[in-house]
Amino acid sequence: MVERPVILLTFANQQDAYLDKLKDESKRLNDVLSYHHDKGTIEVYREESTTIDDLGKAIDRFANRIVMYHYAGHADGERLYFEENAGNADGLASLLGNLPNLKLVFLNGCSTKDQVESLLNNGVKAVIATAVPIDDLKAVLFAESFYRAFANNATVEEAFQRAVSIIKTRYGGSFDATIVQKGTTPLFGDAEAMPWGLYANTGAEDILQWTIPSYFTSKVTRPEDVDYKVNHYLADIIEGMIDHDPKIEERAVTEDGEPVDDRDALALIIENFPWPIGVQIRLLATKDDDMDKPSVERIKQLVSTYVVSSQFLFYIMMSQMWDEKRNNSLAMQRFLVDMLYLNEREFNQFDYFKNFIEAIKLVQDSNTELFVSEFDGLYKEFEKHGDFYNAYEYLESLKSAINTERWDELNTNLTQKCADGEYHLSTLLYHLAFFVKYDLITIRDIHVVNYRHLETSFNHYIGRLNVKVTDLAVSRRPKPKAFSEYANNSSVVLTPNMQDPSVFLNLSPFIIDKNAFGQGMTEDRATEQQLFIYAHREKKEYKYFTTIHNIYRVQERRSDQLLTSEGSTGEAEDGRGSRRRRRRRREEHNIESTFEVLKRQFELFEKDMTIR
Repeated sequence: MVERPVILLTFANQQDAYLDKLKDESKRLNDVLSYHHDKGTIEVYREESTTIDDLGKAIDRFANRIVMYHYAGHADGERLYFEENAGNADGLASLLGNLPNLKLVFLNGCSTKDQVESLLNNGVKAVIATAVPIDDLKAVLFAESFYRAFANNATVEEAFQRAVSIIKTRYGGSFDATIVQKGTTPLFGDAEAMPWGLYANTGAEDILQWTIPSYFTSKVTRPEDVDYKVNHYLADIIEGMIDHDPKIEERAVTEDGEPVDDRDALALIIENFPWPIGVQIRLLATKDDDMDKPSVERIKQLVSTYVVSSQFLFYIMMSQMWDEKRNNSLAMQRFLVDMLYLNEREFNQFDYFKNFIEAIKLVQDSNTELFVSEFDGLYKEFEKHGDFYNAYEYLESLKSAINTERWDELNTNLTQKCADGEYHLSTLLYHLAFFVKYDLITIRDIHVVNYRHLETSFNHYIGRLNVKVTDLAVSRRPKPKAFSEYANNSSVVLTPNMQDPSVFLNLSPFIIDKNAFGQGMTEDRATEQQLFIYAHREKKEYKYFTTIHNIYRVQERRSDQLLTSEGSTGEAEDGRGSRRRRRRRREEHNIESTFEVLKRQFELFEKDMTIR
C-alpha cells in the first residue's frame, strides 16, 4: 500500500496573550482538507495545543510523508511560541529542512519573515511568512482561503494569489501578491494591509506549481456485465423520472405495455432534464464513432456531463444564497466567491459538486428553506458515503486523470473505464431525476399593458429550455403570455411552475440566455439556443462557455465562448455599421451594454457575499 502524504497542522496558544480565533483556524483548515483526507489522497494530522515535544513526535512519526507544515500562533523573527515554551527558529529550520518530501512551510504568526532565510538555507523549498504583526481575524481568513483554493486543486502560487484577492476584497487595498525568489529583495506594496509573502528556494521554483496529490480511484460497485453497451446504464434514469412524474410512464412503454428501447428512453431523459444537463446527455447519445463505442473522447464527454451538471447545481445554490444574504438570513462564508477567482486551469480542476454540497449545509444551518427542496435528500445521500458518494468520487478521479493528461492510464482497460464512468454518471443523474418537476425557462421580453383604471397585464415571452434528441432549439417559439405579476428577469429562471413566474429563482449572472440580450430576438431568432454558463475569470472580465458542446471542446473554440467585455449580443449581425450606431446610441443615452450589467452583477455578488 502506498503511504499517503501528510499535511501537518500545528496550533499553539498562550494564556497571557490568548488568540481567540486560533481554534477557529484549526477547525476551518481541518474542515477544508477533510475531503481529501477522507478520499485517501492525503492524511491531515492536527495538533491543537502543540508543545515542542508534540512536534518532535509528529515529525518522527511521519518524517518521510510530510509534504506541508503549518504553524499558527504567536511568533517573531527568532521563535515560534509553542504551548510550554518557545522554539528556536534556527533549530526548527534544521528540523524541517531534513524532511525529504517537504514542499511548503506556512508560518501564520506575527513577523515570521526573518525566519525565511534560515529555512531556505536548510533546504526547505517554499515558505509563506509574514512581514509584520497580523490581525487574528485576517490570519484565519488568509489561511482558510489559501487551503480552500489548494484543496480545490489550485497550485501553491494560485492558492496564494487567491488568498491575497480575498483579503483585498474583504478589507480593501491596492497591494499585489508578494512572491519572492531566494536572493532577491521582497517588495511589499503595503505590509500592514498585506503582510504575507511567498518565498521560493533557488532551483525549487517548480514547487509554486505543485498541486494537491491526486490518484485514479478504482472503487466501483456496478454489476458485472458480460457485454457492456454504451448508454445502457443511462437509459435506467427514466425509472427515476417516472417516480417523480408518473405521466412520463405513459411515454416510457410501448402499446404492448413493454418498456421502450434504450434509444427512446434516452430521448425522454434528454427532453425532461433542464437544458444544461439534457444537452450534455444528448452528446453522449450521438451515433458517431467516438461516442458509439468505448473511447477516451467518450470518457471526456462523461466527465463533461458530470461537470456541467455540477455547475448547474452549484449555481442554483449560489443564486439562492445571494438572495438570502441580501435578506440578511445567511451568515457570510468565504468560499462562496472562490469561483469568481478561477483561471482557466483552476476551472478544469474546481470541485463544483463538493462546493454544492457544502452550500446546501450552509443554507440548512441557517434554518432557511431550500428553493429546490430535493437538495436535502442529495445532501443526506452524499453524507452516507454510499453509491451516490462513490459516483462523485469516481467521476472526480476521471476528471483528474484528464486534467493531468494521464492518457496511458485512461487507455488501460478502456472499455471497463467507460462502463464504470457511465454507471457512476447514471447513478448521480438518477438522483437528479426530480428535476422533471421543475422548468428552466428563458424570459426574453417583458411588455406591460396598463390601460387606465383597468387591471395591468404583464406579457412575458417565455420559452422552456429543454432539449430534444433531434433538435437544439428552444422547445417552441416563445409567445407572449399574460400574467397579473411580472418576472423581474430577462434571461434564465428556474421555477416549479412556468404558469406562475412569481415563484422562481433568478440564475443570472451565472447562467444566461444570450438571445435575451439582443434586440428583435423574441421573434427573429426565437428558437435559436444560446445558453451560456459562467466558467472563469480572464483578467478583469468574466468568461462564459456555451452549453451545447463538451467543456474540453469549448475551450478550444473562441466562437463558443463569451466575455463580459464583448458588448451587446447581435451587434455584429444586423448589417454594416449597426454595431457602431448601437454603441453610439448607448453612449448618447448613457445606457449600459447588457454584458456590462452582468459584470456589475458579479461585482455586486462578490461584495454582498464577502461582507459580514
